[in-house]
Amino acid sequence: MTQGIDKEAGILLLKASEDESVIQLPGVPDGPFGFHIQQAVEKMLKALLCQLAVKYKFTHDLEYLVTLVQDHGEALPMGILDITQLESYGVAYRYDSVPEVAVLDRAAAIESVRLIREHVVARIHALANTP
Repeated sequence: MTQGIDKEAGILLLKASEDESVIQLPGVPDGPFGFHIQQAVEKMLKALLCQLAVKYKFTHDLEYLVTLVQDHGEALPMGILDITQLESYGVAYRYDSVPEVAVLDRAAAIESVRLIREHVVARIHALANTP
């Protein structure tokens, strides 16, 4: 782990990359696809919060995490999916069926995860190198 990077942030980034690996697999059904998209984003937001030394409640609520990130002077990259589209995949769709109207645009979701990952990793490294 790079010096200055919070240990928990590093673990969360590793776990997010595992979720990101799953979404790249061909044939992943809609429910698990959405679940791993949501989980990757959740873990990346939590990693950034850890690097910022911000305590957060145990939650899958992306809107809460985004607000907390923004309240601490951070922003998310432009061009990503509306985070609220991912909310229900964290818990509800993991155990229930996915209605047709809730199916994610896979290409846009994968691109959103990529953009968020690049942004969060860059911010964590910048914060780690701040004296």
